Amino acid sequence: MQIPPELSQYIRDALQSGRSKDDIAKTLRHADWTDTEIDAALAGWLHQDGAGAVPRPIRSTAARDALFYSLLFVVFGMVVGSTLTLLFAQINIWLPEPDESQTYGRLSGLRWSMAALIVFVPVFYVLDRKDRQATDADPARSHGTVRRWLSALAMLVATITLLGDALYLIYSWLDGQITLRFLVKSATVACVALVVLAYFRETRSLPTGGIPVPAGWVLIGLATLSLGLTFWLVGGPAQGQMEQRDRWRLSDLRTLANDLSQCPDIDRANLPETLDPMTCARNPAWLTGFASDIRYARTSASSFSLCIEIEYPEAMDVYDVRLDGNTACIDRRTD
Repeated sequence: MQIPPELSQYIRDALQSGRSKDDIAKTLRHADWTDTEIDAALAGWLHQDGAGAVPRPIRSTAARDALFYSLLFVVFGMVVGSTLTLLFAQINIWLPEPDESQTYGRLSGLRWSMAALIVFVPVFYVLDRKDRQATDADPARSHGTVRRWLSALAMLVATITLLGDALYLIYSWLDGQITLRFLVKSATVACVALVVLAYFRETRSLPTGGIPVPAGWVLIGLATLSLGLTFWLVGGPAQGQMEQRDRWRLSDLRTLANDLSQCPDIDRANLPETLDPMTCARNPAWLTGFASDIRYARTSASSFSLCIEIEYPEAMDVYDVRLDGNTACIDRRTD
């Protein structure tokens, strides 16, 4: 650990004046120095008769501490940000605004935040547990320079977030834009910011007044809850595979619709009654195996429809597609 210069200087002067190490340690304890700090500082000096106080080499752990706490800081931020994203998504679902359209596509986009929590929550648990164990064994660790600076930075961000939340809340109230969803989101931001403030306190616990509750446990609980609820809404890998297959189907459908509308091998002013769309494919190698399932239907002399069955229409981006149950169709004209 890094020895404060004033402590090292005090011990040097005390040893030079002839005081014993036990007497020096007793005095320092009365001044609220921890045993770890006292022992480390005393170990930095060798007292010999006639030679006075001779300094011993002290190996700095500043680089290791900087690496550990920087990693903890980044992982903590990833967990907080991803948790807020998933909690906001839950609020949007359970408290919809009037006339708001709900699209599954926005929900499936939450998988990035889900993946982030799956990766970073275990890492955060391990780092937090290791830090707690090290701090219990060495209380002076909580006074480390790197930890204090990063903690101060995190508390600054959390405080600014709380103030900004309060400012926007008051503005929205004055502007007559307060809704239940807005209030719940503001309360969520405030709660998470308070957890951040509590985590970077010296004790890293919520000030409950009774049994101390580690703020890290509260954050892990919120992350796990938001992840579980989002899994229930979005689905797991099997759901993702089904959506990917449907995206391939729609990609082939759009490609063949464009190719057929410009196909040089047919009379586009008088379309045939039956046609295999693959005969008009300009780059068949770019298509997937689902292209062979696309069905052609002539709707007029110069218009047609291409259709294909999909597995999960709720998840599809259908801005140019007509849906009829599980059937996706594209209507085009060739004139």
